[in-house]
Amino acid sequence: MVTCSDLVCEMPKPEPLPPTGRTIGVDVGISSFATLSNGEEIENPRHLKNALENLQRQQRRLSRRQKGSNRRSTQRIKVAKAHLKVSRCRKDFQHKVSTDLVRRFDAITVEDLNIRGMVKNRRLARAISDVSWGSFFTITKGKAENAGRMFERVDPRYTSQICSKCGNRQKTPLAIRVYECGKCGLEIGRDHNAAIMIDRAGQARIYARGEGAVSASKKRERESRPQSEPQRGED
Repeated sequence: MVTCSDLVCEMPKPEPLPPTGRTIGVDVGISSFATLSNGEEIENPRHLKNALENLQRQQRRLSRRQKGSNRRSTQRIKVAKAHLKVSRCRKDFQHKVSTDLVRRFDAITVEDLNIRGMVKNRRLARAISDVSWGSFFTITKGKAENAGRMFERVDPRYTSQICSKCGNRQKTPLAIRVYECGKCGLEIGRDHNAAIMIDRAGQARIYARGEGAVSASKKRERESRPQSEPQRGED
């Protein structure tokens, strides 16, 4: 009997999804996992926070076990499994959210965040690590590219300070969750306003490159055609 540990096969490129004519901006956060430019809010499941009591209990049991004993080895496995469960729940949630976004929108724009710098804040480090924005962005980008969608990262500066209606810029303390424009009187959720500005910045970058929101889908369609098949507009 012959066994093989690694199996490699060539998979065909997935078919691009049909265009929807819609784009979306995503403002990630901690109180809510994300706020979309269409007003939708995605709840933060707080996987680590909900499992923290059990993780701490398992870790205390491990610290009480005698080093080198079988009971310590068994408990170490239990601790590892508890952490693995949190990681798997987080990944499952991110895959579901990213899949939903890719199916519904032709272009997805997120903030280009300095996550490594943000986790240096000790008060927010655990919460930021729990939401794992970097992993979510990576998963979403990969799925968007496979589906012929567009994925953009834009500078997050001033997205929560500029009014999405009139363009007025004003400083708003982070503790204030409703953006009230001092010029046009617009009242809108702070994160919702930021998501709209993120979406517009993404569309501006796409326009500057001379691309449409569905151009990536059309490009993938052309690449998937057999070479012998004539393409429209080509002689």
